[in-house]
Amino acid sequence: MASYQTFPTDDAWSDDDVEVQKNDNIHRQPHHPSASSLLNFKEPLRWYLLLVFLYSVAILGIVGWAHSGPTHRVWSQRVLPTGNLKVDQFYSGIASVAFMVPAAALISQICIEFGLLHPFSIAHRRPVRAADLDKMIDVGPWSLITVWKYSRWRAIMLGTLMAIGAAIVPVSSLILTTGTYAPHTRHTGVIGLPVSPSTPLLDMSASMGYKGSGPFSPEFGTDDLVLQMMADTYKGLVVSRKMLLNMTDNQLGPIATINLTFVPGARYDGVVSFNWEPNCEAANDDIGYEISDNPGKPQVSFIWPDGTRNDTGSWSCPIYLWSDAAKTKSGIPRGGTTYVAQASLMKDYNATASMEADGITATDKGIWISRVKCRPSLTWQVSSCIATHEGMENCTAAPGTNTTVLDTTALDALTEYMTAIPWLLYNRDDYSFRRTLEPFFIMPTVAHYERILGVLAQSIAAITTGGYFGTATVPAVGVSPRPVYIVRVYVLFILLGLLYLSLALSCGDLLYSKLNRLPFRKATFLTIAYAVHGRGMCWDPDCGCLKSRYELRKSNQVMLRYGIDMLDRFHVGLAEGEVRAWEPGVFEEGAEKNGGLAARRFGDGEVDEFSRNSSSEETIYVPEDRETRYETLRL
Repeated sequence: MASYQTFPTDDAWSDDDVEVQKNDNIHRQPHHPSASSLLNFKEPLRWYLLLVFLYSVAILGIVGWAHSGPTHRVWSQRVLPTGNLKVDQFYSGIASVAFMVPAAALISQICIEFGLLHPFSIAHRRPVRAADLDKMIDVGPWSLITVWKYSRWRAIMLGTLMAIGAAIVPVSSLILTTGTYAPHTRHTGVIGLPVSPSTPLLDMSASMGYKGSGPFSPEFGTDDLVLQMMADTYKGLVVSRKMLLNMTDNQLGPIATINLTFVPGARYDGVVSFNWEPNCEAANDDIGYEISDNPGKPQVSFIWPDGTRNDTGSWSCPIYLWSDAAKTKSGIPRGGTTYVAQASLMKDYNATASMEADGITATDKGIWISRVKCRPSLTWQVSSCIATHEGMENCTAAPGTNTTVLDTTALDALTEYMTAIPWLLYNRDDYSFRRTLEPFFIMPTVAHYERILGVLAQSIAAITTGGYFGTATVPAVGVSPRPVYIVRVYVLFILLGLLYLSLALSCGDLLYSKLNRLPFRKATFLTIAYAVHGRGMCWDPDCGCLKSRYELRKSNQVMLRYGIDMLDRFHVGLAEGEVRAWEPGVFEEGAEKNGGLAARRFGDGEVDEFSRNSSSEETIYVPEDRETRYETLRL
């Protein structure tokens, strides 16, 4: 095999032409490749890198497309403008992965291409074991260990490309997701709120008892329609116990009714919203008590701040109210602080954590006592709120957005109804108050009373905004949320960074090889065959070691078979034409008998005798008159 030292220059990779040595009767050719041709980068790898670059351009296009859609919650999430395309999480996952699977395949192919380019490149700079070359061309994670022994940079570069190729598909599955989005579409909506109409049938303040002039203080009489409606609504919620589980939000918007429904997700301007506070606390220092022994059950006497007393009876629910505000003719106080005292219906409760709850006292007589005081308040404002299926929430003050003439007299009086409704039911000895509300909690704490007042605030808001006392048309922005595809823009930038990193590593490796005049020769079957065998398997007037892969494939069209060469009995491998096949059973049996050597027979005839010599070769004696040929093969 001709070495690079036979070329007419000291530089093995010079630009001078390589002189092809004469071989038998083959003359030198006037045109032949030069050694410097291996310094030209003509591998298909360049097209793979170009496709990766085009993928990065496509991702930038998707980023631009995503930014043309509206923001979804945060800036890094965009609603993909897909029109009426069906939205399904399954489709989003398929689209995300399918988009980047070709890119992952390209990165993997680039890694393989570099893995096959490196063996010749590394071997040009320093000697490499043949066994290590075999490991290098088997490109994979384990080949990195071998490459690391000779070139750490190339091992790191290949390892990074492998990691990028493995990470692209899992990361790409996060590109798309589904969600709901309400476009900011402007329209109008009808809401309920108290107005000042010309007809008294819809006048809320008139339904409270207002005469139409001067300051107004509700009397809470039998003609107060608003008080009756709110009390009935409150009773319904209490009896159903639906609203007694969670604490009501301190901000309440209009409540949806059978006639007044809202577009969920839309923002309505110019609505009336309410802010309420329970202002409840333990009243252990304000309300005293005395316990006297009676047959059957001890009697509890509650002592109010003004010295008055209430004694528990044998058959009534032991709950009592007292107020520090002046009462109207109906016996209902206007505002003020309401004190509530209650004794347990049963004796000898088991000790639980409730004994330590705010407002609860466990006596040594086996009776629990609850003492709480509340000064609830409720204010209103013109707001901008977001609608839900049940009402509105997330209200913010928006003065001046409502041009309707509001019944401010009735709205200002609502805070006193927070106190009036419980007193109305208490004075009536209403079953909802005596038999349904308090026994539900067994022994109410401060937190329980706060929940009770939250239900009351909801009742007031429902009657006030239910459309009974007027409606108004207000501007709204947004429509019902619809399912959409959501693009996580930051995931696209992560993928873009991975692609650019792979391009940077690849271009850096190619530039390094170019600057150091390293060959761009891919370790394939033909290139290795020519590198080892010289001119290759076909007799070739040119130096096949310098031909391109295309030229090698074109010039090597000979048909090969694998087996025992018919022309060279000591060669097992690829050969032109026919090869000898292994006869089943004979070879293995002979090997077992002869310690690793077997006599093989080709043709007809029999073995007369054989013996074993000291060189561990099997000698076969064949009669001269027979046309049978035997061969000796070593396993």
